[in-house]
Amino acid sequence: MSATSISTGAWFAFAQLAGPVLLLMLAIGLGVGVVQTATQVREASIPFVLKLGGIAVLTIAAGGFMLSGVETYAMDLFNAIPALLHG
Repeated sequence: MSATSISTGAWFAFAQLAGPVLLLMLAIGLGVGVVQTATQVREASIPFVLKLGGIAVLTIAAGGFMLSGVETYAMDLFNAIPALLHG
């Protein structure tokens, strides 16, 4: 495992961990923004509560998938330590 593959693996693990959360926040924020604009309701707590609930549901539903990328990367990294130390 080279330094390039370590860096690439870290980016993929980060994307698998943060990607679903960011996409969910984008979808909820966009949807709530459109509804608030259409109804002219300007309440800041509505998107916050919906995003908080969305994160809770996402963590329950896809938490294992999100952490599997980090787990795989960590195992690959620990297995590559001897090769990295000895060149």
